[in-house]
Amino acid sequence: MCTIIVTIRSVLWAVMTIAGSLMILVSLFTNRWLIGGFQVPKNGRSVESTFNNVMDKFSDFTEGRKIDDKIAFGIFLDCVKPEGSLIFEGECIPNLEKLKEQMLSENDNDFPHAWKGGIACFSFGLAIMVFTVVLSLLTPCCRYCFCCSVFTFCGSVQMFSAVLFTLGLLSYPAGWGSRKVVDICGSSQPFYLGECQIGGAYWMAVAGTVCTALASSLTVFAYKSTKSHKTQYRRQDGDKFICVP
Repeated sequence: MCTIIVTIRSVLWAVMTIAGSLMILVSLFTNRWLIGGFQVPKNGRSVESTFNNVMDKFSDFTEGRKIDDKIAFGIFLDCVKPEGSLIFEGECIPNLEKLKEQMLSENDNDFPHAWKGGIACFSFGLAIMVFTVVLSLLTPCCRYCFCCSVFTFCGSVQMFSAVLFTLGLLSYPAGWGSRKVVDICGSSQPFYLGECQIGGAYWMAVAGTVCTALASSLTVFAYKSTKSHKTQYRRQDGDKFICVP
């Protein structure tokens, strides 16, 4: 039977890891990254975009949801709201077939190339974070892998995830010059938003990135706490469950 060691710092690291992962996950599936108003259509593509937005509002009305007078977009341009009550405001699930078509398209007007890179960074970083969440729940019993401490390994890959999330956050404003965004925000261009504003989901992704970086830093203190003198003394006394500050 393994010796279970729980410390305040190891618990804090696990909580920060879970919090960062959830913030990134929720922000990705929320259409509150970009918020703008209705613009007068200037071409055929704008007419189509305006019509789709009007139909979305009508769908909200028929299903009894609160109607928002603003147009909101997430990092996924084409997504649909789940049927029934939403888990959180702005919940939106991407259309996988449409997303695959957009990701493979070479036309920046269909889907900004910068956003494609952002989605790849967020997806890869989130997959790493989910893996470290599993490891953080196992560390009270399993604190070593083949090459090094689990804390050291998780700290390294979590910092890599924080870098990926940062690149994803930077890629989003880099795509504001695409035709899709211009149709909503008017005279927008890369890193200049025009008549729109940044939504709460973007700031949630920022908070998730900060939590990820903090979690990476906390692994150092979590590792030291499991090697403290109090912990070692209790292990020598034969304790199988050790809980120390």
